[in-house]
Amino acid sequence: MSGANPDWRAELTRPDNPLPRRPGETPSGSGEHAGQGSGPGAGGPKPKGTSAYWHRLHYPVGVFLVAYGLASVVATALSWSDRRDQVASYLDAGVATTALVGVKGLELLLVAVTVAGLLRRRDVWFLPALAGWMAGFGVLSVLDVLRGKWGGLAEHVAYLLMFGVLLFVSYGLGVKARIGRGPGGPGEGGTLSRTQELALAALNRIPRPSPPSRPSGPQFGQSPTG
Repeated sequence: MSGANPDWRAELTRPDNPLPRRPGETPSGSGEHAGQGSGPGAGGPKPKGTSAYWHRLHYPVGVFLVAYGLASVVATALSWSDRRDQVASYLDAGVATTALVGVKGLELLLVAVTVAGLLRRRDVWFLPALAGWMAGFGVLSVLDVLRGKWGGLAEHVAYLLMFGVLLFVSYGLGVKARIGRGPGGPGEGGTLSRTQELALAALNRIPRPSPPSRPSGPQFGQSPTG
């Protein structure tokens, strides 16, 4: 029997020959390969609650919306009689107080939603505030035309345009952030819609401040004059 295969013991003790696995034992290294996908450098899911369209410049947009809303509520509280008379010039005097309280309560709600969007980094939560103030100034502009208040019309149209620009900028920043996160782009097939292309092109046309130029010093091998 030993003459049939004299080197069978040597085959078992060779250093390059792996030992047979026990029943139920997983292959060596499989746990290492399985854990590679969950490492910090692997591409995994984004943190919960963070929008893929969030851009760092969304922070100043959100801060402005919060500051504007709070300033509007505080200014109304400090000059309540004047604001009530202003509302009464558009509506009936009997409903001026109720309308003013309702509008300011809605503004506080919009501010709270915007703060939540800032904390959770979700730009879509800016839309209620942007759309709400645009709708409010749009209604005031129509009432200015009906009442013949041309000075108020110019002011309210200016605010309407300002919030419209902020809405467009916020949308464009979201498209830019989505493109920067991956090669696939915002769409499933990696293509941009016409609106997204226009928003991205408008953002790219905004001039950026050039970095300050360094003062030119003496060239290499030259001693400074003086």
